[in-house]
Amino acid sequence: MGKRTVSEELAEQLRAEIRRGELPPGTRLRQNEVAGRFGVSSTPVREAFAQLQAQGLVNIDRHRGAVVFNPTADDLREAHEIREVLEVLAVRKAVPNLNDADLTEMRRMLDEMETLGDDPRWVELNHEFHLRLYAAAAAPKLLELIRSFREATTAYLHMFASIRDAQHRGDDEHEAILAAAEAGDAEEAAKWTSLHVQNTVSTLLQVLDNDYDAEEANTNDANS
Repeated sequence: MGKRTVSEELAEQLRAEIRRGELPPGTRLRQNEVAGRFGVSSTPVREAFAQLQAQGLVNIDRHRGAVVFNPTADDLREAHEIREVLEVLAVRKAVPNLNDADLTEMRRMLDEMETLGDDPRWVELNHEFHLRLYAAAAAPKLLELIRSFREATTAYLHMFASIRDAQHRGDDEHEAILAAAEAGDAEEAAKWTSLHVQNTVSTLLQVLDNDYDAEEANTNDANS
């Protein structure tokens, strides 16, 4: 594979900042500011924005420019309904193909995750844990679809991870998924994956609802 272009490198850096929560949902990305910060011309910035839009990470509005995707409740529900179908399919395909190296690395990730609170590293490890599992499905198109849907809501996972109760954060579900995978039980792993996605969207919707209530309260205070 050839060397990545400037726009691809820039898109990857912005994608990482969105995933880490450094560019939260609703953040406006000004073309001139991004170009200046990374020392590039406006052309690769526009191309990078287009790549991020295609991946569902930003919306490009002709008046506001590029804005980090800020999902509605309906967006989150739909994305997770699709994720559930895709990820359950991937787990069923993956479990029979997992090797000792996969399982050892997934165990290492979970052990580290369980030591973390709202550290951004938890979100990165969560993402890596799931993708390591799904990669074993040997279905690259399926994996890319999953990656796109997961990354579109990654910024909200930083708020999700701030819930310090590991049970509600999903660490127990990760353990159940891995235990089933270690036992070679694809259906059990699929069952826990389905439950995990359902519980994740339920919690994210609570986060979104709390954000809306806080914003409404601030607006009312400003107008009073």
